[in-house]
Amino acid sequence: MKFLFAQEHKKLQKRIEQYHDIVEYANSIILRMDVNGNITFFNNFAQKFFGYTQQEIIGKNVIGTIVPPKDTSGKDLQEMIEDIMHHPEKYINNENENILRNGTSVWIAWTNRPILDHRNQLIEVVCIGNDITKLKEAEKEILAAKEAAESANKAKSAFLANMSHELRTPLNAAIGFSEGLLNDVVGPLNEKQKEYAAYILESAQYLLALINDILDLSKIEAGKMELELSDFDLKKLLERCLALLSEKAGKQKITLSSNVGENILITADERKIKQVIYNMLSNAIKFTPCGGKVGIDATKINAQEIRVCVWDTGIGIEQKDTSKVFAEFEQIDNEYSRKYAGTGLGMPLSKKFIELHGGKLWFESQGKNKGTRFYFSLPCAQTKISVTPK
Repeated sequence: MKFLFAQEHKKLQKRIEQYHDIVEYANSIILRMDVNGNITFFNNFAQKFFGYTQQEIIGKNVIGTIVPPKDTSGKDLQEMIEDIMHHPEKYINNENENILRNGTSVWIAWTNRPILDHRNQLIEVVCIGNDITKLKEAEKEILAAKEAAESANKAKSAFLANMSHELRTPLNAAIGFSEGLLNDVVGPLNEKQKEYAAYILESAQYLLALINDILDLSKIEAGKMELELSDFDLKKLLERCLALLSEKAGKQKITLSSNVGENILITADERKIKQVIYNMLSNAIKFTPCGGKVGIDATKINAQEIRVCVWDTGIGIEQKDTSKVFAEFEQIDNEYSRKYAGTGLGMPLSKKFIELHGGKLWFESQGKNKGTRFYFSLPCAQTKISVTPK
């Protein structure tokens, strides 16, 4: 019997030594503290990391040794330690600022486990920690870079908005005078003079449209874009957009069609919705070869929401180009985009306008030369004057 007892005792002793070695030589901080926050165990790694010997730290309170009374943000860590003792379940995983013996602040990610007595009362807490100081510093740098980028973006938006206003005045004058010349306000022009005046008018109108797009984009980014809401019939709006583009489609021998339900009344910013539809139809015509088809469908999904689809039989969108569709100032690089100049703002702005209404805009394409379908869904009524776009 004594022999068996001695064998079991020897096995137990060996296991204790093994566990002791694992704890002492672990590559992590391992400590124990009692309900008052006094340290009862401090492994080798903890001693080397914090700079205290076991004799110097055992029995000392964590506050004032390895935990400062307050961290650099002003958080009361004394209260945190007290809270750990009362609510250990809240601190199974915890991050907090600690302090080395030489005064250096470090961040530790802690895993804490309560030790209970036979009455289920807390007697100690085992804490296992790993240094995450470099990670925290990297997060701080990323946050600072993000804030700097956001600040620069706001400055850019403000600059573009101011420049846009400054440029519109002379452009409006150029448009007005060139229109006057073409209408013989100052006398008749010969054919060459009319040709040149028409070039001036077309270029000025193109620049003004670009400036208006940049101004709208800047307002949205600055959070200053508001919706001018009104009640209108969606079918009538779609018919006006088709009429505006019928001549352009006719020149390319493109067949236009529509399938729009009756009495689709919505409350929205009519000018912005018109711009979205015009952009979608204009792109569909632009990227559809001669003899193709372009159509628009609109329906009420339910009492609260409508959906519009502009489809075409055009060149489609390849998988590699899908990320460029809603990217600002970017265009898909193909023979059609090189042939027809554009700002790359039409679809990004359209998406933001729809999101301002609390809706969404997306597209589907099976690939090259398989056509494209652009959709947007929209609440029939608006509950807010403006919504921050995604």
